[in-house]
Amino acid sequence: MLTILCAIAAAAALWVSSAVDQVMRGLVGSLFGVPFQGLQIAADRAFLLTAIQGPTTSLGGGAFAAMVLAGALVSGLLAWLLYAFVRAVHSSGWLRAFALAWVTVALLWLPAAMAASTLSRGAGPGHELYARLGEPMAGRWTALALGLAGVFLAAGPISRCAVAVGRSWMRADGLEFRRRLVRVTVGWPAVTALALMAYAAGWAPSAWSLVFVVGALGALQVQTR
Repeated sequence: MLTILCAIAAAAALWVSSAVDQVMRGLVGSLFGVPFQGLQIAADRAFLLTAIQGPTTSLGGGAFAAMVLAGALVSGLLAWLLYAFVRAVHSSGWLRAFALAWVTVALLWLPAAMAASTLSRGAGPGHELYARLGEPMAGRWTALALGLAGVFLAAGPISRCAVAVGRSWMRADGLEFRRRLVRVTVGWPAVTALALMAYAAGWAPSAWSLVFVVGALGALQVQTR
């Protein structure tokens, strides 16, 4: 039951992260002269919000990067603030599950975008930025390595947050128990979020998603202390 709750929370966190990303994309783009015409719900992308913007061809590399990356940074900040708040006030279980899922999604967002940018059929903000700043497939192995390294580094704080939240529900003595706790509260939810990024948001084909989600789950287990 806890696994299902956390997986649902991860799906909700992905939708919220995507919404923040698109709102910030529109607002930051408008600062650089790109008309922001509002948001629409994309029925073909799991009903994720999409910013409606004017042409971005006039933007320089730095402005385009700011527009594409601002949402991920703001989403990460909001996720950490919510996590700190729910830990401080000892909120209800469903809110703690959502805050933990949002931290997980926020920390995996940029590494996933980096990895998706290396594929010929990839999509997402990293792919857009990569294509805009240079040859889309140039240096793809380096970008893929950076994405996987980002997942491994993000797994550390994610697992620590999971153990901290889990200890508010139950005792978490023993390494094997903590690893099981991490798998249940953030491991399988992370798989859910990454799979939705790959399929629903259209970031990457199936082969990438399988390799990447297995790597993320393994990194969470290794980083759990």
